[in-house]
Amino acid sequence: MYAIITVIVGGLILWFLFYAFAGQTPPSNLTEETLKRLIGSTGRATSDITESTGTVLAISEEFSAKTSKEMIQKGTLVKVRETDGLMLLVEKEQSRSYPQPLVLPQLLHL
Repeated sequence: MYAIITVIVGGLILWFLFYAFAGQTPPSNLTEETLKRLIGSTGRATSDITESTGTVLAISEEFSAKTSKEMIQKGTLVKVRETDGLMLLVEKEQSRSYPQPLVLPQLLHL
């Protein structure tokens, strides 16, 4: 009988500890040096980026960002130009022009 009570109480304690600490994230290794390695890389704006705030997804991680030029809309490709403390300074990525594919006239009449 005592064994069953011990197992139940132990399970409740483990459940409580798991959910109490589940929301905590490990300490970040984010430093100015690690951010400087991102200079020149391309990312995507995950929010609107202004002169004071915004977020960018680069190398599969989200970073705080700002721009010195006009607002950059969410979803726009951006290039990391420099860092300001723990914030990335970004600008719109220059649009890449790819040649248009050739379409054969016979394929248009299928």
